[in-house]
Order: sequence, then structure tokens, then C-alpha cells
Amino acid sequence: MKLVLARPRIHPAARILLWVGWAVAVEAAAPPVLPLLAVAAATAFLFAPVRTQLLKLLRRTRWLFLVLLLAYAYTLPGTPAWPALGWASPVMEGLQAGGLRVARLALLLAGLAVLLALTERARLLYGLYGLTAPFAALGLDRRAFVVRLGLTLDYVESAPAPARWLDALRAPLPEEAGPSSYPLETERWHARDSAVILAALILVGMLLA
Repeated sequence: MKLVLARPRIHPAARILLWVGWAVAVEAAAPPVLPLLAVAAATAFLFAPVRTQLLKLLRRTRWLFLVLLLAYAYTLPGTPAWPALGWASPVMEGLQAGGLRVARLALLLAGLAVLLALTERARLLYGLYGLTAPFAALGLDRRAFVVRLGLTLDYVESAPAPARWLDALRAPLPEEAGPSSYPLETERWHARDSAVILAALILVGMLLA
């Protein structure tokens, strides 16, 4: 992996930490606070790249949304939503809990769409490279991790989509060797990165207070 100097920007590790903070806020926020987070996430639709990325993520997870909603609706005890259906009726408490879980997941994806749309993949990989520094003491080879992750993502995007998901499982791995180097731009952590993280922590604290 070859590293080259990049122009000053908000550090990608800070962007990843911001998404982590967003995820914590979404998961820990009380239901009355979720509409405020939804309004904040809706502003992302003003930007075409974010809108495209979010719609792609929502399309890929639509079946997960349905499974979650049905699982909550039919496994939690409560009042039947349609008593005439008898045992086949979902319960109101389950529908409410499932709808809340789906809403939280959609907000998590909205934050992820912003991160993916506004941050180049190479910068994301470098951000992960920086965030995994504490694990180097435990024996993690950060360079190998980032290179393998980058090459895997490149292959996933460039590989032709199989007609069926079973074909994807049976498809052999590519035999050609990967590139000998995977260049990433080095970026320094600046005071503005710390200021952004501090501001995000204050906002999350205010939402959860």
C-alpha cells in the first residue's frame, strides 16, 4: 500500500466517527425525538448523490424491512389488529414495535448514504486504516486489512451480477492476481476535525438528555 499526501479536508476518520455518533443517537433516541432526526436526514435528499445512494440502500434492504416488521408483528404478545383473522392477525404492539425498528434502520441507512456519497472509497479506507490503529497492538495488520477490503469492494462492483443468488454462491473466485499496490492518500488530523466531533457529541448529548 502506497501513501501520498493529500490536500487538507475533513478527515475521513472523523466522518466515520460522525456516522457512528449518528447511529448511537438513532438507536438511543426516544420515539418522540425520531421525527427531528428524520427531518435532519430528509435534508440529504437535496443532494442528488446522497439521494441516489440512499435509494440504492433502501432498495437492497427492502426485504429486511418487511421481515423485521412481520417478525415483530407476529411474535410479540398484544392486541390483535384484525380480530376477525384470528391467529393470522398481527398484534398492534408488534406492528408499532416493528415500525419503530424499521424507522430506526432507515435513519441509520440515511446517515450511511451521506457518508458513502460524500466520501470517496479511498478516503473511507484510509479512515478505517486510521481508526484501526489501536488494534495493531493486538496483532492486526492494518495495511493488509485495508488492501483486502479495497480489492474486495472493487471486485464486488466490477463483477457481473449473476442471474440468481445461487449462481453467486457457486461462482468461483477470480484467479487473476490483484494489483501490486493499493495507493491511499495520507491526511492529517486537524483542529477542525476535533471541533466537528465535539460539536456532534454536544448535539447527541442534547438529543439524548
